[in-house]
This record gives sequence, structure tokens and C-alpha cells, in this order.
Amino acid sequence: MTKLMAASSFAAPCANAAAQPGGFLSHLGAADLRQLMALGERVPYTSQDVLFTQGAPAGKCFSVVEGVVGIYRTECDNRRQIISFALPGDVLEIATQGHHEVSAAAIGPAVVWEIPREKFAQFASHRPYVLNEIVALMATEIADAHDKMFSLGRRAAEEKLIVFLTYWRDRLVRLGRDVDPLPVPMSRRDIADHLGLTVETVCRTLAKLERRGTIEILPGRIRLLDTESVAAPALA
Repeated sequence: MTKLMAASSFAAPCANAAAQPGGFLSHLGAADLRQLMALGERVPYTSQDVLFTQGAPAGKCFSVVEGVVGIYRTECDNRRQIISFALPGDVLEIATQGHHEVSAAAIGPAVVWEIPREKFAQFASHRPYVLNEIVALMATEIADAHDKMFSLGRRAAEEKLIVFLTYWRDRLVRLGRDVDPLPVPMSRRDIADHLGLTVETVCRTLAKLERRGTIEILPGRIRLLDTESVAAPALA
């Protein structure tokens, strides 16, 4: 498979979620869920495997079952902007133009449920509540994206990192994960490409925050110690 290059990593990935569908799939009745699951398949990916690429034909729908998947766009000069990190239950993309407008790659080992678009469209066409759930999901994702963009805004590197870590913590809490210390499966390059910073700035700022006693960096995790003093002005 095509690989997504990454810089040095914080290490181990987040603990896998239970291998049950989440997101809008969790709202399906038992019979509908069994039927839909039979139409698709669970596909395992290793770290940095690319699921699909920007501009390629969109023949399938994807939803994360286990692990974390990065959603990103690549500019003409090959610079990468990571838009979001998808967690179990998240739909990776709803392609409306017949091609992928973003790319997706596994951040550590992941399992993704995949179904041909035609099969999913046929399934949903007979179940209006499924389409309603998708619309609600899209509305929630747009609202979350707006909130995150506003929170990051024109922030200093310290504020951006704290906002990112607290936002990531809150997402994991909603999944019932242990967040003390906080699992951080992304590489420093991933975080830099998500926040619009350089890798050097991310490394330097994390070290500065640790020296100050704001965070504690552990293998594969970060313990948030005193983020309020930094996060308060960032979230104001």
C-alpha cells in the first residue's frame, strides 16, 4: 500500500476501541445493522497506510472502527494540511462529486469499515432515518470544525498546542477512554501539519511547556498538569 511519511512519533497508538460500529451506525436497529455490516467489510491497516487519496475516484464509504485516521489535503507544492483526526465511529468523508476531495491515512494500526457507495446508497434509500442521521452527523462535524478554527485562530504556538491537547482529550472522554495521561498517537509531524506549525516549533514548544510544569511528556502519552493558565486566554 501507499505510505504516508511521518516524522518521529510520540510512540504507541491509542488503545483500540471495542470492535463495534459507532457514530450514526450505532443508531441502526439490530436487524438493519447486521444487514449493513454484511454489505461491507472490516479492513485492517498498519501505521501510515493510505486508505484513499485526494482526487481519486470515490468508490467506497469509510468509517473508523478501531484506531485513529488522519484526514488531510495536499497542496500544489506538496505541503500537507491535516484537517482532522478521525476516531472510532467517525465517517472519513462523504464524497459528493464522485472523487475524494481529501486523503486519509492510518495514524498507527487501525481497522476501517468499508462499503461500496452504491450498496450504501441503496441501503439508505429505503431507510430515511439513516439519511437523517448522516445529515445530523455532518452538521455536528461542521459545528465542531468551526469551533476548533475559532479556538485556534491567530494563536501563539503554546496556545495552539494546549487547545489541541484539550480538544483531543475531550474527544477521547466522549468515547469513554482513559485520558490521564492522555494518549497521543500522532507524530510531531502530524501535529505540526494539523496546527500549521513547523516540526521544530512543536518539539521546542512541548519541551518548554514541560519545563514550565504545564505538561509531562511520557512514552506515547502526555499528562496535562496546569493547562488552564494557557488554555484560558486561548479559548476566550
